[in-house]
Amino acid sequence: MSIGETEESSYIVAKLLNSLKEVYTFKELEEILDMPSQLLWRYTTFSQFPERQTAKKILDAIRENRLIEKALKQALSRETGVAEEWRLLFNPRILNLVGYLAWKHFKDDEVNLVMTAGEKNSALAVVLAEWLSADACVATEHAWTSWGKFYSAPYNSSEREEYVYLHVPKEAIKRDSRVLFVKGTAKNFESLSALYSIAEQAKAIPVGGLVVLAYTDKWTEFTAKTGIKKFYVVASLRGGQLVVSI
Repeated sequence: MSIGETEESSYIVAKLLNSLKEVYTFKELEEILDMPSQLLWRYTTFSQFPERQTAKKILDAIRENRLIEKALKQALSRETGVAEEWRLLFNPRILNLVGYLAWKHFKDDEVNLVMTAGEKNSALAVVLAEWLSADACVATEHAWTSWGKFYSAPYNSSEREEYVYLHVPKEAIKRDSRVLFVKGTAKNFESLSALYSIAEQAKAIPVGGLVVLAYTDKWTEFTAKTGIKKFYVVASLRGGQLVVSI
């Protein structure tokens, strides 16, 4: 996303419409947005972009009808409870909605590196990095000889009852990089301590964190220890109900 991009830009609105197609049909969007489906199709396929005034009208309707909140609730929950993790982490349209929200919350923080732990979160990191015009970095449990030098740090995994080491090649993190730590789903965020330590070793600057779906509030214990003040949780379970924070 280019620096200085605003929410009403044609490109952002077209990306939002494309992502909302995961949940809404063209007929539903036609009625909600009061626009012909043929035109919406051209926007969602990026064959045409809305003019500035039209983009603002679409964005206002999306907000007024809470389309993003409803789309995320539908994607992240099922009749039997919270949806399976893979439905979030491997769904590019839903990840793009999360990317839009991440951009809204962190666009003024000059993030230039999105960092996560574990390969399953790599798509999330890449999508958010694209929205924030940043690089993406995935810390893994295996370090490869081809990396040469690398940073390492452990964290105590209560689920696995062992210390887990994360590794990142040194060339992946530039000095003074402004880092956003992200995670798809979290009962806690134990790996955050290792990610934070790696960022410190690289002389990078942690600016915030993001969790897409928090099952409990235990993650706050781990964020508090790092001193990160800006933390955004997209959705969380409260009293058995899924609450989305836009």
